[in-house]
Amino acid sequence: MIIKPIAVSTLALSLGLSPMAFAQEEAAPAVETVVKDAREHSVNLNPLGVISNNYTLNYERLFGGTHGLLVEPSFGYASDSDSSSTAFGLDLGYRWHWSGEQDSGFLGVNVGYSVGSGEATVTVNDISETFDVDVSQFRVLANIGRRWAFDFGLNITARIGAGYGDWSVSTDSTNESAQQAVKMVDTVLEFLPFAFDGELSLGWIF
Repeated sequence: MIIKPIAVSTLALSLGLSPMAFAQEEAAPAVETVVKDAREHSVNLNPLGVISNNYTLNYERLFGGTHGLLVEPSFGYASDSDSSSTAFGLDLGYRWHWSGEQDSGFLGVNVGYSVGSGEATVTVNDISETFDVDVSQFRVLANIGRRWAFDFGLNITARIGAGYGDWSVSTDSTNESAQQAVKMVDTVLEFLPFAFDGELSLGWIF
């Protein structure tokens, strides 16, 4: 029996190509779709404010998973045997989430303003006098932080930062000792125009 060369070639090509084509089909990688966290809002509160009497609440709106706009009001109260104070503040900020979602590290910048008032006591020659003090601060701060976001909605956020702080201290008292005390504090704060930033908060994302 004579087998024609063309038939042999055709059979060989058929046997050789079929396993290769099958192997290529088997090795084709599956296409996976990665879904980023679509939750855009977060509300956070500093739980340690109960201990220090400094309460900070912030709201962040995240656009495209990366660009966040922050609004952060604050309230603080402090007192001791010689003085007491109350302060209100508001910061506006921007955050860049480098992982493209809520669960991410971030770089940020905040601009804020605070006003406060309080009482201070000066003792001269065993004579004490209490007077009112007004304090204000304008600040521009850079910060770095991290948010850990969980699937069920809870998040933990921490940040630290520093920057420029412009302080102003004044009093309505005409007492010379009070004027000197306020002037000394104001001079020190003008010489050291620094402000610091920090956050350790719990919140909810949605």
